[in-house]
Amino acid sequence: MIPHILLWRELRCDLSTEMNSSAEWLGEDISVEFSGARLGDGRRTKRLQRIASMASSSPGAGFPQMVNSDSELEGLYRFLSNPNVTETDILKPHIESTRRRARESGACLVLHDTTTFSFGGLSRRSGLGATSSGGQGFMAHVALAVLEGDSRIPLGILGQLSWTRTTVKHSERKSAKALKSDGQRESLRWYALLEQVERQREGFECIHVMDREGDIFELLAQASELGARFVIRAAHDRRINSAGEKLTGLLNDLDPQLYRNVQVCERLGKRFGAGKSRHKPRDARTAELAIAAISVVLKAPRVRTVNAASVSLNLVRVWEPHPPADQPQIEWLLLTSEPIATDQDLARIVDTYRARWTIEEFFKAIKTGCGFERRQLESLGTLKNALAIFMPIAWRLLLVRAVSRAAPKASPETILIPIQLRLLQYKLKLTQPFKTAEEAAYGLARLGGHLKRNGPPGWQTLGKGLDRLNEMLEGWMAAEQVLRCDQS
Repeated sequence: MIPHILLWRELRCDLSTEMNSSAEWLGEDISVEFSGARLGDGRRTKRLQRIASMASSSPGAGFPQMVNSDSELEGLYRFLSNPNVTETDILKPHIESTRRRARESGACLVLHDTTTFSFGGLSRRSGLGATSSGGQGFMAHVALAVLEGDSRIPLGILGQLSWTRTTVKHSERKSAKALKSDGQRESLRWYALLEQVERQREGFECIHVMDREGDIFELLAQASELGARFVIRAAHDRRINSAGEKLTGLLNDLDPQLYRNVQVCERLGKRFGAGKSRHKPRDARTAELAIAAISVVLKAPRVRTVNAASVSLNLVRVWEPHPPADQPQIEWLLLTSEPIATDQDLARIVDTYRARWTIEEFFKAIKTGCGFERRQLESLGTLKNALAIFMPIAWRLLLVRAVSRAAPKASPETILIPIQLRLLQYKLKLTQPFKTAEEAAYGLARLGGHLKRNGPPGWQTLGKGLDRLNEMLEGWMAAEQVLRCDQS
């Protein structure tokens, strides 16, 4: 099982005030996230919970190594390929649990983004589509709820959409009119998921956070019509009046209202594409950012699918006045529904957008921590069902790491159960028990091959460490059972 957070009341004393509204849900077993699944047969729900428990024990292991017998493996494959089981049905109880956690917290951020799941192999897998890398796979668009503040504690998934492509993106050129009239175009997913979250939201406030892909006039107009709150990074230099003046024409007139020092993470050219002007490689550093804001009215593009002729919102410019000579300048233009009256308002908007990176970490937890792209499943349906199982497991992995970082001095039993801590101490040949959650997290990563001098551990080493620790736990439990039988 995924390490339980057993001492939440103790942990709450160590966390910042924005986390105090959370409750004992952190201590629940992962199978609880699937307990309300309605799959047409109670035995299927029990099978789902059993699969989830096994998967959470060794999230990075292959299915054959994950189960305890051939019959369990056969049952797992039979469940994933059952035509009466869908990803929507599997994920529904987790989404409902996420809403409950959001209500208990009172407010959250909803981070939206899309990722591609690519699968290798020479043979074609049924139902998979084209990917930009030339392989086969499918796309998933996710809404992840997290708490505000530096902790960014994840609450879970609030929605997910998936689809395949028949051709590689941008390989076919279409006119703006043709794109707008296409009822199946991918950009519709941004509004569809925002609307889904808003229609089902009750008892909590939320701010939707999106990167450049969310800068869609129809989305801005419809979000405003719904009364949804948002922070979206601008991608287009939109018109702000009938004379054709553009957003960028305002920038030189904006004087800095606030300065902030922000830690900027390293960005490798290999991952982001060194030749792409939007994603140039950079070093990790502390950047001094200037912040300014103004209210604007965006004029609708000539080709659109909504009746709105304009949208009123606020524009926040975030830029680095004096970047290092060998580093790309940081600059964000943020479109937002949030107020901009005070320095605190501006700082909150910037921090809200900075939280967006958490969903990238969530995708890493699925791909690396859970090894999803290594799954040898042969059809789109089985892969989508497996993804629905691994999403709550990836959320729990992200949760464990977030809690250990938010409260490094908390008890180590906030991320590992006592017997796991004892086994980890034994395996690492430590003379003293772990004193803090941070020490336990680094111990787990060390078991997976992490070197502390390399900085915070990544998903691969954490996943490997958890796999090895749970193998040790299984061996210890088997030995204890043999000893008990010998003494009976």
